[in-house]
Amino acid sequence: MGSGWVAFAGAYMVITGLFNLTWGIVALVQKEYFVEDGLVFSNLQFWGWIAVIVAAIQLAVGAGLFARKVIGMLAALVVSMCAILLNFLSIGAYPVWSTIAIVGSCLVLWAITVHSDEFV
Repeated sequence: MGSGWVAFAGAYMVITGLFNLTWGIVALVQKEYFVEDGLVFSNLQFWGWIAVIVAAIQLAVGAGLFARKVIGMLAALVVSMCAILLNFLSIGAYPVWSTIAIVGSCLVLWAITVHSDEFV
Protein backbone atom coordinates (compact mmCIF):
# COMPACT_ATOMS: atom_id res chain seq x y z
CA MET A 1 0.00 0.00 0.00
CA GLY A 2 2.78 2.43 0.86
CA SER A 3 4.50 2.38 -2.52
CA GLY A 4 1.62 4.34 -4.03
CA TRP A 5 2.90 7.53 -2.41
CA VAL A 6 6.33 7.07 -3.95
CA ALA A 7 4.72 6.62 -7.37
CA PHE A 8 2.53 9.68 -6.69
CA ALA A 9 5.57 11.82 -5.85
CA GLY A 10 7.47 10.55 -8.89
CA ALA A 11 4.54 11.12 -11.22
CA TYR A 12 3.94 14.63 -9.92
CA MET A 13 7.66 15.45 -10.20
CA VAL A 14 7.53 14.39 -13.84
CA ILE A 15 4.31 16.35 -14.41
CA THR A 16 5.69 19.53 -12.85
CA GLY A 17 8.87 19.04 -14.87
CA LEU A 18 6.77 18.88 -18.03
CA PHE A 19 4.89 22.03 -16.92
CA ASN A 20 8.15 23.91 -16.43
CA LEU A 21 9.57 22.58 -19.70
CA THR A 22 6.51 23.76 -21.60
CA TRP A 23 6.57 27.13 -19.82
CA GLY A 24 10.26 27.61 -20.61
CA ILE A 25 9.99 26.65 -24.28
CA VAL A 26 6.96 28.87 -24.82
CA ALA A 27 8.73 31.74 -23.02
CA LEU A 28 11.66 31.37 -25.40
CA VAL A 29 9.62 30.96 -28.60
CA GLN A 30 6.29 32.80 -28.15
CA LYS A 31 7.04 35.80 -25.94
CA GLU A 32 3.73 37.46 -26.80
CA TYR A 33 1.91 34.95 -24.56
CA PHE A 34 3.57 36.48 -21.49
CA VAL A 35 3.64 39.82 -19.73
CA GLU A 36 7.36 40.48 -19.53
CA ASP A 37 6.86 43.54 -17.29
CA GLY A 38 5.37 41.22 -14.65
CA LEU A 39 8.70 39.52 -13.95
CA VAL A 40 10.43 40.32 -10.66
CA PHE A 41 13.80 40.82 -12.34
CA SER A 42 15.67 40.07 -15.56
CA ASN A 43 13.92 39.23 -18.83
CA LEU A 44 11.77 36.46 -20.24
CA GLN A 45 14.68 34.88 -22.12
CA PHE A 46 16.56 34.38 -18.83
CA TRP A 47 13.54 32.87 -17.06
CA GLY A 48 12.76 30.66 -20.05
CA TRP A 49 16.20 29.06 -19.88
CA ILE A 50 16.03 28.71 -16.10
CA ALA A 51 12.65 26.95 -16.46
CA VAL A 52 14.06 24.54 -19.07
CA ILE A 53 17.04 23.70 -16.83
CA VAL A 54 14.85 23.19 -13.75
CA ALA A 55 12.50 21.01 -15.83
CA ALA A 56 15.35 18.77 -16.98
CA ILE A 57 16.46 18.33 -13.39
CA GLN A 58 12.87 17.62 -12.27
CA LEU A 59 12.49 14.90 -14.90
CA ALA A 60 15.73 13.24 -13.78
CA VAL A 61 14.71 13.46 -10.11
CA GLY A 62 11.31 11.98 -10.99
CA ALA A 63 13.16 8.97 -12.40
CA GLY A 64 15.12 8.75 -9.12
CA LEU A 65 11.85 8.70 -7.19
CA PHE A 66 10.48 5.91 -9.35
CA ALA A 67 13.68 3.97 -8.64
CA ARG A 68 12.96 4.50 -4.90
CA LYS A 69 16.39 5.91 -4.13
CA VAL A 70 16.99 7.98 -1.01
CA ILE A 71 19.09 10.39 -3.05
CA GLY A 72 16.07 10.81 -5.32
CA MET A 73 13.96 11.78 -2.31
CA LEU A 74 16.52 14.30 -1.07
CA ALA A 75 16.97 15.75 -4.53
CA ALA A 76 13.20 15.96 -4.96
CA LEU A 77 12.93 18.03 -1.78
CA VAL A 78 15.54 20.52 -2.98
CA VAL A 79 14.33 20.64 -6.57
CA SER A 80 10.69 21.07 -5.58
CA MET A 81 11.58 24.01 -3.35
CA CYS A 82 13.66 25.56 -6.16
CA ALA A 83 10.80 25.05 -8.61
CA ILE A 84 8.37 26.76 -6.24
CA LEU A 85 10.77 29.71 -5.99
CA LEU A 86 11.22 29.82 -9.78
CA ASN A 87 7.49 29.83 -10.41
CA PHE A 88 6.83 32.34 -7.64
CA LEU A 89 9.37 34.79 -9.04
CA SER A 90 7.91 34.47 -12.55
CA ILE A 91 4.23 34.44 -11.53
CA GLY A 92 3.69 37.94 -12.92
CA ALA A 93 4.47 36.80 -16.46
CA TYR A 94 1.80 34.09 -16.57
CA PRO A 95 -0.04 33.65 -13.26
CA VAL A 96 -2.25 30.65 -14.06
CA TRP A 97 0.56 28.47 -15.38
CA SER A 98 2.90 29.37 -12.54
CA THR A 99 0.20 28.68 -9.96
CA ILE A 100 -0.43 25.20 -11.41
CA ALA A 101 3.30 24.42 -11.29
CA ILE A 102 3.56 25.73 -7.69
CA VAL A 103 0.68 23.50 -6.59
CA GLY A 104 2.28 20.49 -8.32
CA SER A 105 5.60 21.12 -6.57
CA CYS A 106 3.84 21.53 -3.21
CA LEU A 107 2.12 18.16 -3.74
CA VAL A 108 5.50 16.56 -4.38
CA LEU A 109 6.87 18.08 -1.17
CA TRP A 110 3.87 16.85 0.76
CA ALA A 111 4.07 13.30 -0.60
CA ILE A 112 7.79 13.03 0.10
CA THR A 113 7.82 14.55 3.57
CA VAL A 114 4.71 12.82 4.89
CA HIS A 115 5.67 9.41 3.48
CA SER A 116 9.48 9.55 3.70
CA ASP A 117 9.54 6.24 5.60
CA GLU A 118 8.92 4.44 2.31
CA PHE A 119 12.43 5.34 1.11
CA VAL A 120 14.25 3.63 3.99
